[in-house]
Amino acid sequence: MKKILLLCSLLLTLAHAAEEKPTKPVSPLAPLASLVGGLWVGPLPPGPAGSAPMVIELRFEWSENKQAIRFDSSFVAGDKKRPYTSGLYGWNAAKGKIAIFYVDSGGSLTEGDITLEDSVLVNELLSTDSAGKVMPIRVRLTKIGDNAFTNEIYLQKDGAWAPFVMVRYERQ
Repeated sequence: MKKILLLCSLLLTLAHAAEEKPTKPVSPLAPLASLVGGLWVGPLPPGPAGSAPMVIELRFEWSENKQAIRFDSSFVAGDKKRPYTSGLYGWNAAKGKIAIFYVDSGGSLTEGDITLEDSVLVNELLSTDSAGKVMPIRVRLTKIGDNAFTNEIYLQKDGAWAPFVMVRYERQ
């Protein structure tokens, strides 16, 4: 009799566990997830007279373990492509923020944190060039629907943030 009661108890426990559907936790990188996939292209402001129009191409993809988002960008003028940045977004649980880390083609290392402010991803960054000079940078990434976003870059000038460049990217 004890064996039957134990077996019934075990079956009820298994049946109850099968009914419960585990909820998939929301990734802390969810604010960036919509950027993954496809090729993003953003025309850059015109250069000196006579120079070819230039765009920046940007790709985002999940890391193999789905705990980070990698990105790479290149400058493209005509048929010439020049790699620019390679980086990574990841979750910094100690800070409770998304962290960003990238290097550019000149050897500068840029790192910082991202916060969400009214649906704008604000990047507070420090860029260190190959000579060791550190420069603060602020980036405001604003999604515009599923297939476009603006990337506004600000540099410090006289103790205040001054606009440097704004690029509108569209997914191709």
